[in-house]
Amino acid sequence: MDDDPLLAALTGRAVTADQVEGARRHLLMLRSLLDEVRSAWPGLLPEPARTWRSGAADAYAARLDELRVLLAGAAGALAEAEAALEVRIRRLEQQLDAQAEAAAGFR
Repeated sequence: MDDDPLLAALTGRAVTADQVEGARRHLLMLRSLLDEVRSAWPGLLPEPARTWRSGAADAYAARLDELRVLLAGAAGALAEAEAALEVRIRRLEQQLDAQAEAAAGFR
């Protein structure tokens, strides 16, 4: 991202308030999804049977463990996306502020 607000405006890379607001809306949606995954996680996958053991039960338990790992990976990816979007929003806000200051300086 270019830090020069005049150059950004001239090249069409200027940040708008709508872009920042859109990013904030997406962050809210992402947080909502992450909260839903975290709250639903305990009930999504049942515990394997403990009272009987067979080859099928062992395979079932192994598959449940694999699914738990995948679910943890998905939740981790959502958390990483949330953090990255927060950083991006801060940068957009800084660029928008710099553009406003530069515009005020040209008046």
